Amino acid sequence: MKGDVKALPLFSSFLSFTQNTPVCIALSDGSRETRVLSRIKKHNKYIIISFEDVHDPETAAKLRDSVLLIERRMLPVPDEGTFFYDQIIGLDVFTVEGVFLGKVHDIIETGSNDVYIVKNNEKECLIPAIRDVIKEIDIEGKKIVISVMEGLLD
Repeated sequence: MKGDVKALPLFSSFLSFTQNTPVCIALSDGSRETRVLSRIKKHNKYIIISFEDVHDPETAAKLRDSVLLIERRMLPVPDEGTFFYDQIIGLDVFTVEGVFLGKVHDIIETGSNDVYIVKNNEKECLIPAIRDVIKEIDIEGKKIVISVMEGLLD
């Protein structure tokens, strides 16, 4: 349709939202507005979204560079051992020996696994989110414990 919007989903269950689901849109100018989903479908790595009140390309273009915001309560509960990015970002990262490496500053999606960008005042390191490295994620304790593989911190 002429008013469809192409979006890059940040979580896999976005397709579970149905017609008449209200979403908040954080526009690129900093303002927010609420729109109602009319249709949503997968297209390669993107999703195509139709909103009830967007019927032309000009209106759809105003949504470019926006972020769709969904209330946490509307999201499915993640599987055990799976977390939302906002739960991981900001956690302290320690080695199994107790050495503080920094805080998770951001997350890179690589396709095969996520990579945590860990920063402290002195340096930045990239920590792959794989079982051989991540030994513990303690959301309540606000920390991640990792096993340092050879060359990981070089």
